[in-house]
Amino acid sequence: MKYAISIIIAVLLVAGLGATNAGAVVKLPASPTYVALGDSVAAGAGLPTSDAVCMRSPQAYPNQVASALGTSVTSLACSGAKIDEGLYGVQERGGSVLTPQIDQALSAGVPDLMTITIGANDARWIEFMTKCYVATCGTTFDSAAAKVLRTDLRIELSAALYRIKNLSGNTTPPKVLISGYYNPLSQTQCLGEGRITLKESSWIRNQTNSLNQAIRSVTPYFSNVKYVPITITGHELCSKDPWVQGITASAPLHPTAAGQAAIAQSFVRTITK
Repeated sequence: MKYAISIIIAVLLVAGLGATNAGAVVKLPASPTYVALGDSVAAGAGLPTSDAVCMRSPQAYPNQVASALGTSVTSLACSGAKIDEGLYGVQERGGSVLTPQIDQALSAGVPDLMTITIGANDARWIEFMTKCYVATCGTTFDSAAAKVLRTDLRIELSAALYRIKNLSGNTTPPKVLISGYYNPLSQTQCLGEGRITLKESSWIRNQTNSLNQAIRSVTPYFSNVKYVPITITGHELCSKDPWVQGITASAPLHPTAAGQAAIAQSFVRTITK
């Protein structure tokens, strides 16, 4: 019932509110309190870590954003997180049931800043990528399925952002910076003959752009939320200096340390103190 009510509220928000965040630079206090939420990209999957459950790494972008801001960060990001199973709902991971990240983030008060990278798991992005690699992707059915998933993502993300506002109570809600995703593949076929064709690579790029647009489309309806675009153009998997981990790595296509640094800079550029 609570889930249904949150979805109804979210739909009303998206349908009834006007755009309010015109894209201005986010202003923060000199030493902001900062909490990071999200999935494996925000956690730093594939990089050195002592966290066997969520795969959080000190090289992940939240730590670099915190360093640039002269503050510390509480990272709640967890590999495998989805919006409804991780962000505002519980997540089962490694035999543990994890408290929703939003609830954890606001349990001790309202932070000044909250960064979020979420949505790829909701859109089953890795499943589509795997299908491209081992079989064929980009069919009419694939495109239709991806579109349905993005529609659900918009509803779920609206519910999550509303929950942040609701749990903030009478306190000013945190400044929320939510990122899109990078395209990991260049326009060069380099994953072995027939693995991912140029046509499939183009489909992946288009789907990544559509995923980013779905995320971005929700943010104008929340005055405390700003979208942060992410790009690694020139450093895709098939480039001379890739910022994504290889296809056989423990976390394929996730950012390397250099990729995480680039993501951090995208966030920092949107902030002034």
